Amino acid sequence: MAEYERDYLCRCGKCGFVFSERIPTMEELVANYSNYPRSNKISEITLKRYDELLAYFERFRKTNNMIDVGAGDGYFIQRAKEKGWNAYATEFDDISVELCRQKGITTHKGKLEAKNYEAGMMDVIYSSEVIEHINNPVEEVRNFNAILRSGGVVYVTTPNFNSVSRKVLKSGWRIIEYPEHLCYYSSRTLGKLFKDNGFLIEQIKTTGITPSIFFKQKTNAVHSHVSTEEIREKTETKPLWNFIKNTLNAMLNTTKTGDTLKGKFVKK
Repeated sequence: MAEYERDYLCRCGKCGFVFSERIPTMEELVANYSNYPRSNKISEITLKRYDELLAYFERFRKTNNMIDVGAGDGYFIQRAKEKGWNAYATEFDDISVELCRQKGITTHKGKLEAKNYEAGMMDVIYSSEVIEHINNPVEEVRNFNAILRSGGVVYVTTPNFNSVSRKVLKSGWRIIEYPEHLCYYSSRTLGKLFKDNGFLIEQIKTTGITPSIFFKQKTNAVHSHVSTEEIREKTETKPLWNFIKNTLNAMLNTTKTGDTLKGKFVKK
């Protein structure tokens, strides 16, 4: 992948999976995540999306255990805890770990490791915008399999390498950023990863063209976040905007070119 050489990207000749040939050092990772952007508030629209997803998870509630792998500041898993779930989380950096623990969430520092949990103890594994940060996704999904009960579900979101944004911007796509993002998925390669490691595909869809995706530098994050929230507010409150959003998402899902992949995978 000549145009992506500066970001060390290559593509598997057999399955088409795109990943970084270079494996970051621990020093690189610590430097990257120690200054990670944070938010001290969460929008009502985001809480509404959380509640919709948690309503879907109700059908899987048996052990009553849910884990958020790469929980960030812990807002989603805190919401799950408020709904009565036994809440677990993992995070990489000390600040995020402490924020999750302050919310009463049992949190492990570092990558997900099956040995830290009982086999098959989880009903639900939630991992949003995390798997692209991991350079050994097979190990990650095998750990998912080990701690999830048979019939339990994994919900994963990740950027879509086949998105219209990446196809337009190519190497200027903001998501392509070493050492933060190390693996890049399409609906096909994400599905293959889970199918090869003991899961059934319940659903993989692609949605959205996010305005912030067009800003390469993190210095624009605040402005892009504002514009995104303004658009989200309009699509929630204005029927015409809502119709346009739903129509656009239907088209993006049909063509598999939305910015975000959303996958639901059930353990065999």
